[in-house]
Amino acid sequence: MGIHFREVSHEYASYQVGDYQAINKITLSIEDENEFICLVGHTGSGKSTLAQHMNALIFPTEGEVEINGKVITKKRDKKVNYNLLRKHVGLVFQFPEYQLFEETVEKDIMFGPMNFKVSLEDAKIRAAEAIRLVGLNESYLRRNPFNLSGGEKKRVSIAGILAMDPDILVLDEPTSGLDPFGKRQLMELFQNIQKETKKSIIIITHDMDLVYEFANRVIVLNDGDLVYDGNEEDLFRKDELTTWALGLPETIKVLRRLKEQFHLDINPYQKTVDLAFEELKKVMNK
Repeated sequence: MGIHFREVSHEYASYQVGDYQAINKITLSIEDENEFICLVGHTGSGKSTLAQHMNALIFPTEGEVEINGKVITKKRDKKVNYNLLRKHVGLVFQFPEYQLFEETVEKDIMFGPMNFKVSLEDAKIRAAEAIRLVGLNESYLRRNPFNLSGGEKKRVSIAGILAMDPDILVLDEPTSGLDPFGKRQLMELFQNIQKETKKSIIIITHDMDLVYEFANRVIVLNDGDLVYDGNEEDLFRKDELTTWALGLPETIKVLRRLKEQFHLDINPYQKTVDLAFEELKKVMNK
C-alpha cells in the first residue's frame, strides 16, 4: 500500500517570527517494496518534516497522508491506531543515542517488538536476525550499547527498527560523522538489506556522492517545495542544482574540470572513482 502524500503542507507555530511553513503542498507516492530513495535538499528545506509525516509522528496542517491504507489528516482520528501504523514505517534518527537506552544490545533491539506484544522467545529470534542483517555477529547482543563505536551504535539502532519488521525504512542522515570508508560500508549494507528483504528504504542525506552512486530515485526539496522526483542520472544534469543549493558529486566535478582544461573527449558522468579512472584510461590509451 505504501505512503501517499496528497497536497500536504505543514506549518510550525512560532511566537517570535510568525508561523513557519516547512513543506508546501507535497504530492508524491512511495511504494512499500523495492524502492531505494535518497531525500535531499539544503538545511531547512523540509526533509525531516516530510520524513516525520511518513510514520505519523506529526500531522499535516493541510492535505492528507495515506499510510498503509490509513488516511492521516490534521485532525486525529480515534479509529486509527497510530502506534500500530508506525510499525509499517520505521524511522531511524540521525543520532543513535536517541534510540539506545537498555543495558544490552539484545534488550534494545527486543524493546520494539515486545512493545507490540511479540513473545519473549520471538523477540529474541528477531533480535538475532536483525543483528545479522546489519552486519554484526550475535556476540554483540550481550554487549552494552553505550560501549560501542559510533558506527556500531548506528547499526544497532537500525537493527532495533528492523526487528519490528517495517515495510519501509526511513533513515535520517545515517552516514553523518563517518569517514568515507564507513559511509560506503553503511550504504552497501542498506543496499543488501533492501535486496534481501525487498523493503523500501529512504535515506535523508546531504552527500551527493552517495546519492549518485546508490540511489535509484531521488526526491529533492527546496524551501519546502518538491522540485524534483526522478532518477539520479537526470538530477545531476539539471541546470537548477545551484538554485536548489545542491552540489555535484566529486567524480563529475573532477572529470568536468579535466575535460574543460585539457579538451578531453570523456563522459564526466561516472558514478565511482573506479569508473572515472576507467574513463580516463580510454583517453590515455588512444
